Amino acid sequence: MLIDLHCHALPRSQCSSLRPEELVDLARERGLDGICLAEHDAAWPADELADLRRRTGFVVLAAVELTTDRGHILAFGLPAGTGPLPTLAAAAAAAKPAGALLYLAHPARDGLFRIDHELVTACSSVEAINGSDSRLQNVAAKGLAHGFPLPGIGGSDAHTAAEVGRAATRFEARIEDEEGLLAALRSGAYEAVALG
Repeated sequence: MLIDLHCHALPRSQCSSLRPEELVDLARERGLDGICLAEHDAAWPADELADLRRRTGFVVLAAVELTTDRGHILAFGLPAGTGPLPTLAAAAAAAKPAGALLYLAHPARDGLFRIDHELVTACSSVEAINGSDSRLQNVAAKGLAHGFPLPGIGGSDAHTAAEVGRAATRFEARIEDEEGLLAALRSGAYEAVALG
């Protein structure tokens, strides 16, 4: 199963030009089996995601791209309504009791190689392939993933139509919802892939 784990859509990410339905149509066209809406510091309400899944017949999952003092962190499984988490320590503290998983987003962008014990302890891994980063940045990110407990993930970081489906994560398991996504991530049975 091929899921783009890093997409942005209106109205929750004002930096995106994509409506959720348009994002789904493009993802389907480009051979993806699902997408994950990872908005900046805001999660989609479960009822809105369920309605979008019902209307489109497509797997649409939720995550949050947290803006922290250590860079952007992709959080999977945080409870709805979790407030701003401006530090890595706050994100880790919120993730632990919720059973959420944290992945350092685009870790080689802008020369940010600040991987240390705190990051490795707080995060499960990194985004090893980001569709908006260069090939060299992704090579560096894949190398960083080797120091974490789980494999790196892949996502397009799509904000525009042209970016949708540039990268994704290939899972062995069939995923239908956030619980299934968390179980698949915890299993480590996946790989980040560059597409087109």
